[in-house]
Amino acid sequence: MTRRVVITGVGAVTPLGCDVPGLWRGLCNGHSGVGPITLFDTAAFKVHFGGEARGFAPETVLDRREVRRLDRFAQLALVAAVYAVKDCGLDFGKEDPYRCGVSFGSGIGGITEFEEQHSRFIHGGPSRVSPFVIPKMIANSAAGNISIMFNLAGHNSVISTACASAAQCIAEAVRTIQWGYADVMLAGSSEAGITQMGLAGFCSARALSERNNDPQGASRPWDKDRDGFVLSEGAGVVVLEEYDRARRRGATIYGEMLGAGVTAEKE
Repeated sequence: MTRRVVITGVGAVTPLGCDVPGLWRGLCNGHSGVGPITLFDTAAFKVHFGGEARGFAPETVLDRREVRRLDRFAQLALVAAVYAVKDCGLDFGKEDPYRCGVSFGSGIGGITEFEEQHSRFIHGGPSRVSPFVIPKMIANSAAGNISIMFNLAGHNSVISTACASAAQCIAEAVRTIQWGYADVMLAGSSEAGITQMGLAGFCSARALSERNNDPQGASRPWDKDRDGFVLSEGAGVVVLEEYDRARRRGATIYGEMLGAGVTAEKE
């Protein structure tokens, strides 16, 4: 019999708010998280705005040395994971680590680190490249560091399917619990693609809205006047748990995951 799966914790870092309460207030008040890009000078680009996680300060949640070892996309992921674990009320030090796992994705991974180290390579040669470049830029950096932080020694997977990464990771985590391979899973995704190369690439593809005079009105999917999407950053994590154990420990249950489907669209 397929086991039931429920959501018992949520965590997020977004342009609308750097935690779930901030995100919820922004949504309820109809705010937009889109504004001028401040992470670098956009004068040479066609697009000057994006969805930055303004006010994001990972060192307030993570150890400063750990922050330096992580690309921005992984920093976003770990902070969101900390919020989600705190919200669910689980002490993973008391759980069987082999029954707890991670399913976490990213469309691009550590592009910030890649750009920085490529610049060092071009201007200073191979000896100037950091020994941490590979572990910081690879897509499974976030998933791996989440599992290390909470000692989750069970199922650990990374899915990179562009905008569908988070949804597919959650679906994978749900099935992992339904089929009995884990009791608890942390699932979600993170992205930090607001970089010079990221912006240049999407601009060249003509995929972004160019409403520089109205950035807060630029994100309008399905609208007849839409002219592209808005490049943004952030992370979201849910704690998924087997229903009976969640009920036994008195966990807050946000909802039940009944299942999910995965397809390859052909437009």
